Amino acid sequence: MSDENVLANLAKAVVVTMHQIPQLDQLPVDQLHKIPLGRLRRDATRLHAVCRYQKGVKKSEISGPENVRCVDVHPAALTEDWRRYAAFLLYHEYLHALGFAGHDRTFRNLEALWPDVEAQNMGKSFGNHLRRRAAKWLWTCPQCSKEHPRTRRGMGRYRCRECRVVLVDVKVGPDKPNA
Repeated sequence: MSDENVLANLAKAVVVTMHQIPQLDQLPVDQLHKIPLGRLRRDATRLHAVCRYQKGVKKSEISGPENVRCVDVHPAALTEDWRRYAAFLLYHEYLHALGFAGHDRTFRNLEALWPDVEAQNMGKSFGNHLRRRAAKWLWTCPQCSKEHPRTRRGMGRYRCRECRVVLVDVKVGPDKPNA
């Protein structure tokens, strides 16, 4: 199944779930299906998803889905391993689309209503997965063997936070997978 189909099916499922959350009853959840969906660049490592607003619309002026240009999700989140997290990402971005621009207490309380609690906590693991996949170097501690995926060499300038030992640069190659 293509990423577009996976994303469309996921979006439908997220909207159905949002209809089952009583605290969202008064919000225009029905309009979320009108928002175009897209994918972030494959090499993005810090951004997992984003709600992009129409040009000229300030975050403080967002009134609902009509102010949203599109919602983009990282393509790696659309794989089978990360699909539950992708659903949570869509829910998160749809909350922004409904007018909750910031990450204040109200937003976090609504975000916490997502029924898949485990998926809510997958963000750190997904970020580590993206960084490891993009890594060309692993800064490795010779004492505790902890690895830090990096795109550049450390050149012996950095130390392990736990052991205080200088990290060793290990090139990620064909024999050492980075994904």
